[in-house]
Amino acid sequence: MAINAFRRFVTFLAKMGLIVRDDSPRVIDMTGREWGEPADGLALSIREGKKDDPGQLPVLSVVMRNAGPERKALTIPGWLFFYEITVSNAQPTAYGRELMKPERRTERIELTLGPGDATETDLPIGLLYEMRARGTYRVRVSCHLPDGVTLRSNEIAVGYSGVS
Repeated sequence: MAINAFRRFVTFLAKMGLIVRDDSPRVIDMTGREWGEPADGLALSIREGKKDDPGQLPVLSVVMRNAGPERKALTIPGWLFFYEITVSNAQPTAYGRELMKPERRTERIELTLGPGDATETDLPIGLLYEMRARGTYRVRVSCHLPDGVTLRSNEIAVGYSGVS
C-alpha cells in the first residue's frame, strides 16, 4: 500500500516537471495546438491540461518545439524557473511565492532538441496563482533562451467553475 502511494506521489512530481522518472518518454499530443511566434528556431505552445472533474484547479501543458532545421542544445534552469507565466487578474499564491524564491533555483537541465523534436512540461498554475475565483483567466508563457532571445507562447483563456 505504501509503495503505491509513493509511486503516485513521484508520478505527480514528474508530471509537474519537478523530478525526472526513469520511464519511457510520453507521447506529446500535438493535435490542435496553437503556437507562439517562432524565435531562434524554437516555438512555444500552451493549452490547459485535461481535468478529471470541473472543480480541479488548472494545469498548463507547455510544449517547446524545435521548428528549425538545426539541432538545439540548451542549458536551462528547472522548468518552473525557465518558464515565466503571466496570468491576468491573478496573483501568486503563498505556495507559488515560496516555490519561486531565487534560492530554490538550483536545478540545471541539459536539453537537446533535434529538428521537429519537442518537450512537454505540465505546470500547476492553479497551485501557483490565485485562480479559485470563478471566471476566465488569460494565460501566456514566455522564456528567455540562453542566447538572450525571448520565446513567447500563444495566449489562452483558462476557466475555473469552482464546482466539485
